[in-house]
Amino acid sequence: MKKQFTMFFRSTFFLGLLLLFTSFHEANAQQKISGTVVDEAGMSVPGANVIVQGTTTGTVTDFDGNFSLNASSGDVLIVSYVGYLNQSVTVGNATSITITLKEDAAQLDEVVVIGYGTAKKSDLTGAVAQVTAKSFEDQPLVRVESALQGRASGVTVAGSGAPGKGIKIRVRGVNSMTGNNDPLVVVDGVFGGDLRTINPNNIASMEVLKDASALAIYGSRGSNGVILITTKKGSGKAKVSIDQFLTISNVNRRISSLSSSQFARQENAEFLANPVNDPADVPYSDARIAELEANPLKYQDLMFQTGYTNNTQISVSGSSDDKLRYFLSGNYMDQKGTQITSNYKRYSFRSNLSKEFNDKFSVAANVTASREITKNDQDAFGTADGSSILRAITWDPTAPVRDENGEYILRSPREVANNNYNPIRRLELSDHQVTSDRLNITLNGKYNITKNFSYTLIGSVSTINGITESMRVEGDYDLIGFNNINFRNFRSTSHQVSNILNWNKAFDKHNIDITGVYEFQGNRTINNNYNTTDQNVYGFYHTDNGTTENFDNNGSQTAIESFLARAQYNYNGIYYLTASIRQDESSRFPEDNRTGYFPSGAIAVNLAKFEFIENSPLSILKFRAGYGEVGNQSINALAAFSLNNQGGFWSPNGGGTILSGEEQTTRGNSNLTWETTKQTNIGLDFGFLNGRISGSIDFFNKDTENLLIQRLVPGSTSITEFVNAGEVNNKGVDFSLSADIIQKSDFNWNANFNLSTLKNEVTSLYEGLDFITGNVNSIGGQGIKLDVLKVGEPIGTFWGYKALGTWKSTDDIPVDSDGAPVAQPGDERFDLDPDNNNERKLQTIGSGLPTLTWGFNNTFTYKNWDLNIFLNGAHGFDVYNLVRGTLRTNGGNRSYLATDANSRWTPENETDIPKAGSANLLNTSRWVEKGDFIRLSNLKVGYTFSEDAIKGIQNLQLYASGQNVFLITDYSGYDPEVSSQVRTNNGAASNADSGAGIDIGAYPNPVSFTLGLKVTF
Repeated sequence: MKKQFTMFFRSTFFLGLLLLFTSFHEANAQQKISGTVVDEAGMSVPGANVIVQGTTTGTVTDFDGNFSLNASSGDVLIVSYVGYLNQSVTVGNATSITITLKEDAAQLDEVVVIGYGTAKKSDLTGAVAQVTAKSFEDQPLVRVESALQGRASGVTVAGSGAPGKGIKIRVRGVNSMTGNNDPLVVVDGVFGGDLRTINPNNIASMEVLKDASALAIYGSRGSNGVILITTKKGSGKAKVSIDQFLTISNVNRRISSLSSSQFARQENAEFLANPVNDPADVPYSDARIAELEANPLKYQDLMFQTGYTNNTQISVSGSSDDKLRYFLSGNYMDQKGTQITSNYKRYSFRSNLSKEFNDKFSVAANVTASREITKNDQDAFGTADGSSILRAITWDPTAPVRDENGEYILRSPREVANNNYNPIRRLELSDHQVTSDRLNITLNGKYNITKNFSYTLIGSVSTINGITESMRVEGDYDLIGFNNINFRNFRSTSHQVSNILNWNKAFDKHNIDITGVYEFQGNRTINNNYNTTDQNVYGFYHTDNGTTENFDNNGSQTAIESFLARAQYNYNGIYYLTASIRQDESSRFPEDNRTGYFPSGAIAVNLAKFEFIENSPLSILKFRAGYGEVGNQSINALAAFSLNNQGGFWSPNGGGTILSGEEQTTRGNSNLTWETTKQTNIGLDFGFLNGRISGSIDFFNKDTENLLIQRLVPGSTSITEFVNAGEVNNKGVDFSLSADIIQKSDFNWNANFNLSTLKNEVTSLYEGLDFITGNVNSIGGQGIKLDVLKVGEPIGTFWGYKALGTWKSTDDIPVDSDGAPVAQPGDERFDLDPDNNNERKLQTIGSGLPTLTWGFNNTFTYKNWDLNIFLNGAHGFDVYNLVRGTLRTNGGNRSYLATDANSRWTPENETDIPKAGSANLLNTSRWVEKGDFIRLSNLKVGYTFSEDAIKGIQNLQLYASGQNVFLITDYSGYDPEVSSQVRTNNGAASNADSGAGIDIGAYPNPVSFTLGLKVTF
């Protein structure tokens, strides 16, 4: 099943090469038969036994899975290998045979990566979720993150439908209130991998380390979980594989709003409702309304387009007789987004080479290179009045994009609806392009000092070069502050050196494995930024001088030095013990606080080896328990130090003078130290029917202390500082179950189910505070933050007023201190604070953090056909739907665009929808909706041609699939799973978690359909 498993047994089978005996058949009836034995993934199987049935004639496959022997056409070959089902093949007239072995779940003990080594799955003491290439090969993927979604318990994946946009992954909840909660990604032993740049077809397996006993070996970088990625290696005969698919995508859902003619009639009605207006001056004539009725303007249709993805993957892999293994892979991906002008392209290359010189010394060299080009990410544009999508939904539905002369209309001619600048013009004239080039070179050498003692050296160098070329056209060229040219150059170089010593010994019933690591990693970044505003824009490299030109250059260096010791022991495969200690020293902290120590320990008992279990239906029953501590250093390189900003700009209209100045931006903190997460995990692994049904359940509790929080210095409006303050608790249950439900010769059904629960709670804040207002600004200048960090509530809690319908004419409306009523009948009614002059009471009104997530993956095979059905869901969370709120906002430059306009409160019909002219606030629970959903994420049907169907082709599969095929939810917006990335407070980090579930026109996940083929030569 796994290459590691194959390597483990290879030497044993080579030492046991069978002797060839003379056949009992007559010599003139025999012929020389050659062949190759492979597994279901097409990887060679060395050391497999090949015997002519009923005789002692046989052989063993070589390093590349090849064999040859003499046999007659009527003979049957029996092929066997540990961990696989025996396979019988009739020779017939063939002289060359390829034999595929299928896994035997009852025998095979998977090998998993645990960090700085591997272990049998049955020997694990910590909580580790494994996702192999086989589990996601049925889903056409362009992003690695999608392979984790719904397939690993305790792991939540949520992202935008925007091409190339980052996808949020969280392992067992959210630890940091305002910092980075992304898990550490380690690719083939190298830190800092970016999942967005990795070609999913290059991955052999992924392991997610979840509990602290497994994470502590990564110390300060393991607090948010660790994703270990092992890429493919070559073996066997040379083969060329091609995977090509084309995907068509659409946003099928539409937000309900007034049509062009309905909006025109409503504007006329509101005009006539004012007795001072002359009916002859109505905004829209009957003829214009008839025209709009016949040819409505649908700005959602104009904002969205049919997207496509063209993905081409080519790989060459194999091995030679001198034990050189190679895997070369190239990938081109072009993704046209479903929002107009958005696009993402990725070019990537990988070379994995390894050479085993002898039994003692081996070397591997991995080289990866990629280029990404992202165009017009909507989050790069201003969000003060919502995203481009929201602006299109609330744009004047009676105003065309262009006038009769073909020129763009800049604003609504009648200054209605949102009265912002034309959202279509904004995107069609703007060109915001980000190009990122990455190169990583890794050398890995291993020397077996003795049979039980080895030394491994991993050396890696990485570089990232990024360029932003941005031309954003917002408004009229004559208006100040609306048009922008930006150029940014970003360069990052990093290096890593890992020295790993390992000693293992098995004697009698005792097994010991000890690992020691010394590791160093350094990073240097440089930023150069140029920005100019208020210029006439002819193109990125051709503009008039703007009103202001700004230059900004900065850089930083960081380093971390680490020591690790880990010991693993098991007695007779029954009792297991793992302990580790890691020391990290980070340059990000003041000198006296740079060193952190992170211990862990875990035990396990294999109850299946006990006599009272051996004769039961249980084939697996193992109890696990562990505790560990991990740290977090996710702050910028100079966060602990006081910084001043020296800035200046050249004013060409001001006589050519350079205006400059200096101001403090950050106050240092000499007491700043590590954020620490302490976690306890108790788990049980189980299996029935010799492994046909297996699963695990884990209960975890983790407390994060000394949280690294960036705050405004008291009394300041712009100076920030980092402090250690606050605590967060995450607790929950992870459950996974897999089963080979049907196993027949021509029909199989395999199912995998996982489920996770989570309770997240802020347990304390700094200086005795009960709450801190969050990062996410409301739109339209209403001033109140949409999120809050509050003791007793989860991170990602919404902040606003509790809506209670409308004030009715029979209600006793409270008065303020002056005796004046706080509202009038028909106004929106809120929960009031009687101790504060009956003012509206700000309070928590919902949470965007799911409390339950699950995934259910089913694979059916019938002869040459295969069917994959993958569902996933999330429950127990809310969405702050500011799109719905904005459609119903009155006053200022806004118009009521919702279809319930005729249901607003009137004296004759006292509904719970506020009356016309009444202020509709955005910061209220009125716009909070349940976000629970069930999604059919993948539905795939494929047909694999027989190996002898086409000469020269080893494998050929054609398939069709759908992604996000249907969505079951009560949410009224496009997609409850996405969140908006909007402007934050000055100096604040990100709203990825504190603002989770806030929808201000987020880019939705599209419905996609794919056609593809996979062919191997």
